[in-house]
Amino acid sequence: MTTEDLAYAVLTWLSDRTQRDTYESVDLTEFAENDLHVEQIEEATRLLEKRGHVSVLETLGWIGASITFEGLREADRITAERSNHGARLNHAVDQLVAQAFAAPDGAVNLQAFVATTLFLGEHLDIPVVLRAARYLRDHGLAVLTPADGQPQTLTLTSVGEDCAMSGTKVRKYVSDQNTPAAGPTFTQIVHGGTAAQGYNVTQNIGVQPDQLADLVRQLRGLAQAVPEQEREGFIEDIEVLEDTSQAPQVRSRAGQRIMTMLTGAPGVQAVVETLGQVIGTLGG
Repeated sequence: MTTEDLAYAVLTWLSDRTQRDTYESVDLTEFAENDLHVEQIEEATRLLEKRGHVSVLETLGWIGASITFEGLREADRITAERSNHGARLNHAVDQLVAQAFAAPDGAVNLQAFVATTLFLGEHLDIPVVLRAARYLRDHGLAVLTPADGQPQTLTLTSVGEDCAMSGTKVRKYVSDQNTPAAGPTFTQIVHGGTAAQGYNVTQNIGVQPDQLADLVRQLRGLAQAVPEQEREGFIEDIEVLEDTSQAPQVRSRAGQRIMTMLTGAPGVQAVVETLGQVIGTLGG
């Protein structure tokens, strides 16, 4: 665990341990577990102190820390970011490419990746890593070698190698590759309901960004009405639908899954109609 990751873990632990009381000091040895040495914890805590997130107290060989108001805000940000499925998936995707690229054979063992890779001081869970691996495979950046019916090793393709060498985030690289080259512009100019063909003027057809944002807000508001065992997938599909860097087909499939979940639910007809329009513009 890096000092940075450990600092994230210490800060969120301190927020919980003090019950957000900025006046309470906690002995840092309480955090010394899982083979973490006190010296490592102190180093991470000093990093937090430099950032103004904690106050360190030392007396007669005892060292403790209390969280500051700024530290509480940062702990809240970390907690919220950890709960953001899209952010976790992005991190897993980027780290898979980075770690595979750094390996001599361009490959990474997924079990080892799960055991060692952290997101804001917290381990990534297996479903997120598998989903990230499938994302890279589906976009041609990697191949997966199975063992006992499950993916075990991820190996970069030449496209994945290009992505790693580009120095950009994976999803931006994928989006850039999916952006069509500029060509002749054909337009449709509408006069009183009659369409005329021409050049050099473009008509935007589809749902506007503010309409999409409003739809996403409404869908998030419906998440609590979805059965708990299906809620995580519902929220993840909303994030995919919202993400314009994703391929239209991927967003369309996410929208269709959302629509299936909402079928028959009371009071959602207007939301479903708007969702259908979005799916239509995506070619779903």
